[in-house]
Amino acid sequence: MAGPLARGVPRVLSLGALAALGACSLTRPEEDPAYVKATALEERVDRIENQNKALADLQHQVEQVQSEVRHLRGEFEDFQHEANAARTRERDLYQDLDRRMQALESRTQAPAAAAGGPGTAAVIGDRDAYQAALDKLKGKDYPGAEQALNGFIASYPQSALVDNAEYWLGETYYVQQRYPEALAAFQRVVKEHPESRKVPDALLKAGYTQYEQKRYREARELLSRVADAYPDSSPAADARKRLKDMDADHK
Repeated sequence: MAGPLARGVPRVLSLGALAALGACSLTRPEEDPAYVKATALEERVDRIENQNKALADLQHQVEQVQSEVRHLRGEFEDFQHEANAARTRERDLYQDLDRRMQALESRTQAPAAAAGGPGTAAVIGDRDAYQAALDKLKGKDYPGAEQALNGFIASYPQSALVDNAEYWLGETYYVQQRYPEALAAFQRVVKEHPESRKVPDALLKAGYTQYEQKRYREARELLSRVADAYPDSSPAADARKRLKDMDADHK
């Protein structure tokens, strides 16, 4: 038979459990170690996510900058290529002009004074005026050469040198980058003097003129015409070289 003491033990234990539960219920969430640990972990995860987002944004910006750098590098390389090509064309232009003038001189050095007979004075005047114009061109006095050549054509319309004068007038315009006027002069040589020895040269330079105006289809037609119609000539060799360069540049 249990005594009063035995009956009191469960009561004491029940009161202790209630006290413990009461103590737990009185602890605030922010003071709970598990809650504090979970909150700290969540904040750390947030910081890491924010850092990752910042890194992703930075990576995107870096990729944009790299893309812009590649684009600018490409533009610079294109500009450099165009500048080099322009310098090469300019050098070739002057070399070609000097070569053609030297070739012309070698073919036209027959002494006019030895011609004799009636009309000699007119021939001398014709050749003197023509040579004076060429001298200005050789001296790179392009405005002076232009004026002298136009004066020669007006003064000696029946001269056998008119086709040459028309051609060199075109060259005078060409070196001054007055391409429409140059093209018109070269076309006059071809149209008005179809039997002239300057026709292949005029066709070649007409092709060059169209090229400088970025009319590549027209340039190809003229250059191909020179190469096909005068295959063994110096202008044909120059035409084939320019066509090859155009193929390489996809023009």
